[in-house]
Amino acid sequence: MDSPDKLNIIKVKKILAEHLGIEPDDIELNDSLTEDLHMKPSDIVDFTVGLSSKGIETDKIDLTSIETLGDLLESLGYDIEY
Repeated sequence: MDSPDKLNIIKVKKILAEHLGIEPDDIELNDSLTEDLHMKPSDIVDFTVGLSSKGIETDKIDLTSIETLGDLLESLGYDIEY
């Protein structure tokens, strides 16, 4: 059975993929949000607002310290080593 963190990570990847118009399988944990996924700062803010609207707690996210998807997931409190 999948851990709650793994299920949440899958959910976040699906939301991100939908936001970017790509497939979730095309996103890796070490992908840079700005370099690899070509997100502008405003895109990242919009994405985090979208996460919040889907019931994911985003209050603890410090966008200034996030470079990769893995960084984002860790800031959400998920164990990316599942």
